[in-house]
Amino acid sequence: MFEFLKRNKKPNPDASRLLASILTVYPAVQSVSYDAKDGMLDLSFALSGGFSQDDFEGFLKYVAESVETYHHIENLGSATIELNVEGIHGTCFLNVRRDLETLTCGELSLLTQLAASYFGENLIEDPDDAIPDEDYLMAQEDFLDQMFTNIRQVRLEGRLVGVRERERVVVYTH
Repeated sequence: MFEFLKRNKKPNPDASRLLASILTVYPAVQSVSYDAKDGMLDLSFALSGGFSQDDFEGFLKYVAESVETYHHIENLGSATIELNVEGIHGTCFLNVRRDLETLTCGELSLLTQLAASYFGENLIEDPDDAIPDEDYLMAQEDFLDQMFTNIRQVRLEGRLVGVRERERVVVYTH
C-alpha cells in the first residue's frame, strides 16, 4: 500500500562517501557502483582509440596476474575479480568487478596504475587542471581506507551508482 515510502529510503552515507571518494582519489575511474545483492563493486575506466581484442586480452591477463601477486604479497587471500571490455573501436570501457569485502585502497591504486601504464594517454581521466598535492591525496587515501573499514561493519542495502559529471561527482541510488 505504501510502496512509495520504501523507494525514498536514503542510502547509507558511508556508502555514498565511499563511492564519491573513489571517484575523487582516482580520476581514471569514470563510474563506480555497488549492488548489495551480490556485494560487488563495479569500476569503469574509459579508453579512447582503437584496440584489438589481443590488446585487451593481454591487459586482462596482466591485471589478473598482478592482482593475484598483490594479494599474495599482502596476505589477503583469494578475492573475486571479474574483468571485461565493452567496445573495441572509438571509446570503450574497461569494467572491473570486485567483491567489496576484500578490496583495499592499495589494490585500487594498483588497478589504476596498471591501466595508466598499459594504455597511456588512451586512458581517459578527469580533465581537472587543479592537480591535488601529494598530502591531499594521502589524506584522501587514508579516508578511503577508513570508509572500507566502516562499510564492512554495516549491512548495506540497495544499489548505489557514482559517476563523474563535468567537475562534479554524483552518487545516487538506483
